Amino acid sequence: MSSPEELLNVTIAHGYGAVYLTEHATVWNEDEIKDLQDQFPDIHIFPGIELVTPTNPYEHLLVLGTSDPEYAVLADHGEWGQALDKARDENHLTVLAHPCRFDGGHEMLGRGLIPDAMELWTGNQSQQVMIDDTLALNDRFGLPLVHAGDTHGPDMVNQFWIETHHPLERADDIRDIVLSGAYDCCRA
Repeated sequence: MSSPEELLNVTIAHGYGAVYLTEHATVWNEDEIKDLQDQFPDIHIFPGIELVTPTNPYEHLLVLGTSDPEYAVLADHGEWGQALDKARDENHLTVLAHPCRFDGGHEMLGRGLIPDAMELWTGNQSQQVMIDDTLALNDRFGLPLVHAGDTHGPDMVNQFWIETHHPLERADDIRDIVLSGAYDCCRA
């Protein structure tokens, strides 16, 4: 794992205008984001979280734009529905992360728990069979598909990303952009 500073330097060098920092089961608090933003004024830095439940370690849900630790508590209790409702009420984008990387990575969909979007190509879901399975899954659910970095090191920066048709000025701008289709999925 690389430091946020190392990843931000590489991300800026590739010309990104915004980035969401997410960790498994923990959020970046507002002070941490502000400190990073002060160090890196050339890019918008936004918080988020990658939720995982103890009952299914393969099912991951991104909530982009939040610094609220309550999301981790909801995930610990397997409360995907409450997490999705909370995110929608707060206008945070929810993304089913790498749904076909592992068996069980998309079980929430079968339970009628539908996020705003689903990852297609990512740094951790890049084999063609995973992509084909995700596309087949999406034929059933019709969610917006996004490419995401799922970046764990500098070598993973700029493999997969989205380019938005409008600048991201606030953390929650991403939800409106994705739901309106005002973005393009890109890969190196």
